Amino acid sequence: MDLEKIAQDLRLDILRMFYLSGTGHMAPALSCVDIFTTLYFGDVISWDERFSEDRDRVILSKGHACAALYAVLARAGYFPREELLTFYQKNTHLGGHPCVALHGIETATGALGHGICFATGTALAAKLDEKSYRTYVVMGDGESQEGSVWEAAAFAANQGLSNMTVVVDCNGLQASTYIDDISPIEPLKNKWQSFGWAVLECSGHNFSELLHAFGRAKEMDRPTVILARTIKGKGVSFAENNPAWHSRAPKGAEWDKICGEYHIEKEELTHL
Repeated sequence: MDLEKIAQDLRLDILRMFYLSGTGHMAPALSCVDIFTTLYFGDVISWDERFSEDRDRVILSKGHACAALYAVLARAGYFPREELLTFYQKNTHLGGHPCVALHGIETATGALGHGICFATGTALAAKLDEKSYRTYVVMGDGESQEGSVWEAAAFAANQGLSNMTVVVDCNGLQASTYIDDISPIEPLKNKWQSFGWAVLECSGHNFSELLHAFGRAKEMDRPTVILARTIKGKGVSFAENNPAWHSRAPKGAEWDKICGEYHIEKEELTHL
């Protein structure tokens, strides 16, 4: 598959969601689009089993970035793409954080640090039941300030959960500013290694590197974390690496600039 083309189409779907809703966390979603594109369309998850009990589990721990996951799930056939146009609106299944009422969502997330904890349960269940499915978690680097993340990391290593892969969306920002201005978390590689995890590093926007990392993770004899270096707001020039864009959607003339960057007409954001 042409992962670059798919990711670009997914970004357009995400932009449509924010154009119609006028609210939500756009920049965190754009940060992890390429990670989810690789997971679902790069032959990483067990595609043919994705609707069965033996499916690989994919959990978005940084739940506020759910627009990226919604766009991917719709493209992967979990629900009609038309539902994307209801994002963050009344009576929608596509709220501002993931809910299990939506097909393809394994658990509700939003309280940071909880998704990875839930994931240790699904990974342990697979091990105890002698099932082959894997558990994947996408979490934020700002989320790594939560103590529960490290409790889960210690538990997973202690239980030998080699069927668990965590991807840290390392964009260097959190809700209000840069991580280093609040509570620095580096060196993440050394920290995860000290908890007994295999650590891989790559660009979170380079599909060759992402595919290589996911492939290596399947070969490890311990839980693996992929530190994926990303740009928050990727694909919208004035939102990239800009703390002001954590929890807002573009307005007015900002949409004109986005449409210019994507070479589309604004009307194209109103329909699929």
